[in-house]
Formats: sequence, C-alpha cells, structure tokens
Amino acid sequence: MMFNFKRTEKKKHKKDIFISGEYLQYFKPDDKQNPFAKIYALKKQDTLDIINASQNITTILDVGGGMGRLSFALSKKAKYKVTLADISINMLELAVKRLEKSNDINFFNTDAHHLPFQDNSFDLVVGLDLFCHLAKPTMALREFHRVLKNKGLLILDSTNSNPLWALFYPRYLGKNPLTWLKTIKFRGVLPGWEGIVRHYSKKDFFSFFHQTGFDVIQNISYGPIICPKWHLILSRKII
Repeated sequence: MMFNFKRTEKKKHKKDIFISGEYLQYFKPDDKQNPFAKIYALKKQDTLDIINASQNITTILDVGGGMGRLSFALSKKAKYKVTLADISINMLELAVKRLEKSNDINFFNTDAHHLPFQDNSFDLVVGLDLFCHLAKPTMALREFHRVLKNKGLLILDSTNSNPLWALFYPRYLGKNPLTWLKTIKFRGVLPGWEGIVRHYSKKDFFSFFHQTGFDVIQNISYGPIICPKWHLILSRKII
C-alpha cells in the first residue's frame, strides 16, 4: 500500500473504506513513489509466471482484483476465462473503464466471504493484496475451497506480522517518530489502519491453508531476507 502519512495519523479508517471509492486514494501499487513499487511488480510477475507454468488452467477467479491489474494481464491469453470479483463497485467501474477490446473478463461485485459461484467452478483462485483485509480469513478460504475444482490451485499473499521489515522502508513510516513506534506496536500496520488491516506470521499464514483443506506447494518471500514483508503461497485443494 501507499499512504498519505499525515492523513493516516489523524484518521482511523473503518472497514467500509474498502467498499467506497475512498480506498483508491491509498492503494497505488504501481506509483513510482510507492516504497514497495518494485516488489509489488515482482510479486505480480511471479504470480503470472506461476499461473502460466501451471497445467490445465482455464477458469480463473481473481478475488479482490480491484482495478484489474492481474486480470487484464491474464485475459490477454485466449485460453484463460477470467472472472474479476471485488467488494467495491468503484474499483470495478475503474476496471471496466480501462477495459480494452482484447480483454474478455466477467465482473462480479461481491464479498470474498460469500462468493456467488457454484461449487467446483474454477481451476484457479488468486487474491493478491487481499488477505490482510479479510475479517474472517478462514471463512474466505473455505469459500475459495468450495468454488475450486478438485485439485484446483489457490494463490494468496500475506504481510508479515514481524514489523522489522518496516525499518527497511523509511518512506512507508514517514518522519514522525510516533508513527514508527505505533507501526511497530501494530505489527507493521500504520496507525489509523490497525482496526481493519491484519498482518500474520509465516507460521500462522501457513496454518490457515492447512486448516481449510489446502496443501502448500510453494512459498515466495519479498523484501528484506532477514525479515520479509510479504509471503506468497501457491497451494492445492486436497479435500
């Protein structure tokens, strides 16, 4: 995420920010001023590479896909039938405006915890920059499991709750020492967002998959080697 630091410190955000258009002011992964821009791009490319290298993938659900960063790239390949789902109508409207004639995407305004799709509908479910926003991650994972076909693939990422990675990104923390202290206290979450953004340890992140019928196949870490910012997991439905 990229944030307006002064505003963040003055305001406590509520969960409806993800539904309204207000979140668009903060989520700017491709902005060159974003301290995480390079690893955002790397995470996206790794995800595309994983999907393209996987066998028997045709139907793809991009949950929390927002403005279509991933969906647009996937839809350029004719073999993929892409569905973009997001809780924000504003995000989806932006995606539709950016839609090119070469893109073929189905759009759904829905909550990740209650997907409007039949069982066994997709070969792959992907959700980038989604997990930290889920109020009930286990419920959402069970939904992903339900809509996946037998042995379907799931790709999710999570931000590390060990906040030491934040020290490597001073532009994320800003100049206010109090912001630094509060961000460390809130496990890497900037003040103002601690009530609606959740970070997890690698162990806890893995446990969500094991609890909900997934087998972890691959893990990629991003950021400082000694304390990564993100963990990306490729998993397979096994039950």
